[in-house]
Amino acid sequence: MRQRLAKVAVAVIATGSLAACGGGGAKGVPEASGGGKKPSAHASESAPAPSLKLKVPATYDTSRGWQLSGRQVGTYALLPKAGAVAVMTGTKSGYRVSVRDAVTGEVRWTGKTFKNLAEGEAPGIFVSTVGGKEYLVTWSRGEKGGDAIAKAKLVYAVDVYSADGSGDAVAPARHIEAPASDYGNGRITDGGERLLIPETDKHIGALDVTTGNVTTYDTGSVKAPDHCSSCSSGNEIVALTQHDPVVSNEGAGSFGVPGSWDSSRIAPAQADPATGAVWPSTGGHLIARWGQKNDGDHNVWAVLDSKTGQVQASVMCAKPFIGPAGDPDSALSPKGRYLVSEHLAFDLKSKKGYCFEESDSRKPLTFDAVTDDGIAYGTSLTKGSLTGTKAPVQLSLATGVPKALPDNSAVPIADFAGVGIFSHAEGNVPYLIVYRHKG
Repeated sequence: MRQRLAKVAVAVIATGSLAACGGGGAKGVPEASGGGKKPSAHASESAPAPSLKLKVPATYDTSRGWQLSGRQVGTYALLPKAGAVAVMTGTKSGYRVSVRDAVTGEVRWTGKTFKNLAEGEAPGIFVSTVGGKEYLVTWSRGEKGGDAIAKAKLVYAVDVYSADGSGDAVAPARHIEAPASDYGNGRITDGGERLLIPETDKHIGALDVTTGNVTTYDTGSVKAPDHCSSCSSGNEIVALTQHDPVVSNEGAGSFGVPGSWDSSRIAPAQADPATGAVWPSTGGHLIARWGQKNDGDHNVWAVLDSKTGQVQASVMCAKPFIGPAGDPDSALSPKGRYLVSEHLAFDLKSKKGYCFEESDSRKPLTFDAVTDDGIAYGTSLTKGSLTGTKAPVQLSLATGVPKALPDNSAVPIADFAGVGIFSHAEGNVPYLIVYRHKG
């Protein structure tokens, strides 16, 4: 059966281009990390120096950096390639994004105020990376239009900004409106190289942030992974390349890009090829898992190239006592060599992988950030309460050996452009704190 593709009827509005403004940093101020962009002239362009001196790994200098607190924090997204932090905050008439230089904290640009379609919930914000370029995405879902006679329509409103903008009240490069329904969780997610939009129970939208085009896939006729005779039903789009969907059939343990590659052909030697599962990652990667051959007591985890299915690194990992509650999150080092995904850490250049699942002698470790120097930061978990007690750890991917950090240390949620970014709370007051590297 040939897969049916339809271009959905969406409003794609090109609302302006974002031109980068070149030039050096101001005298006495370090060069802006994103290529010397001039800061915005917005009145709140400066961020205060950090007043909180957290206990942090030795890499960071708590006397240098900047912070936001309280309502300033809003909802934020990180732009490692641009060397920036995007913050979305509420205004009297809607919401607005401000993009700050990661090193100086100065505002590079601010977006136009936009309306939130959702009631009682803030818009979503995240970063999508396609072809090595970052795009800042905001979205909301709600009713639009309608009058005394006509019913309002439920839609997604998506704004896409280029990361390297400048100025004030910057319009999005693209504004897209796509149909929505009450189906599923109603959330737009990053599918890898396009965005996944759950339109209805029968249609999934794939939004290309580089063009604004939305391709709609009929979920009832999604083509099955290759070489899967038991995949006549239950096929699901779980990730997206720039041109094709990544399809999974959980019941059959099969996945792949139909007509290109499939999990049975690319499974590592230790894996049972009929037990595959896959999740979207970042930077054109996928996270995949198979059970061990002959019903072994391990799983085989791997990082894949989403276009080719090529295994970029893999590792054997003891099967957990309790399976994961949701899809695994992952983080990539800014230059793309290292990738961490919860209890896994990979060096994609040396093709090495490390597993830190719970064992008889070791607590489970989870990693949230990894630097270009191959240092991953995360936490260990001591069970015994409802959620367990966490303790800070770091890992050198050169050796694969983790070590405990001093008690009550804070670990960064990201590290790029010569700074570490920390999320913290004092009572009910949230803080976003940026410390520079020492030296």
